[in-house]
Amino acid sequence: MSAWEVDALCLSAQVAMLTLLLSTPPAVALAWLMAKARWHGHWLVDAVVLLPMALPPAVIGFALLMGLSDEGQLGQWLGHLTGWTLSFFPSGAVLAASLVTLPLMVRVLRPAFEAIDPMMAPLAQTLGATPWSAWWSITLPLAAPAVLSAMALGLAAAWGETGATLVLASALQPNPRVGHATSTVPLALMQALRTPDNLPAATRLALVSVGVAFVAVLLSEAGRRHWQGRWAAIRQSGAGA
Repeated sequence: MSAWEVDALCLSAQVAMLTLLLSTPPAVALAWLMAKARWHGHWLVDAVVLLPMALPPAVIGFALLMGLSDEGQLGQWLGHLTGWTLSFFPSGAVLAASLVTLPLMVRVLRPAFEAIDPMMAPLAQTLGATPWSAWWSITLPLAAPAVLSAMALGLAAAWGETGATLVLASALQPNPRVGHATSTVPLALMQALRTPDNLPAATRLALVSVGVAFVAVLLSEAGRRHWQGRWAAIRQSGAGA
């Protein structure tokens, strides 16, 4: 395996891990809030959170460019205030992958929080627990297998995200080429296909991606089955009581 293939694999791994670190806390919080929402119009908030799932990824990349690059008002304001500018890595690729990954994780997590008995936390509070400690010690552990399942799927989605990052790469890296240090695996694979001599490299990158996706799906299914088994046991114990 050549050096540029290793660089692409390392960059995709970094993007995927940073995306998980950035996306998991808000995904857990949003899924819990959406599961417990009872106010009028909460469906509109749900639609906004899940909207990126329905959008073409290229539109997300375009929105990031228009909003956060030097061409956008917010990007210009942030640049003047902090000196920060949108780059392909890490900010652009991680933000793009996060916007694609976050709604997917929320969609996986929401049923887990909806299945938790809403009386568990109030009951813990009657015994002296604070709302935060009740959530941390009861709600989150009950949903933990689903969180792990969502994280596994999020890892696969972040690893394979192409559309939004391709738009960012086209705008922020005008002349991408094979061997460029800031090419993720999907971009490096597409660049490799432009040259017949690089077909073996493209094949290797594709096989590694299939392996990553397969392991991620296995972990996600394991988490889902563990969560289902846990709730089946809880329901049986409740019925027996």
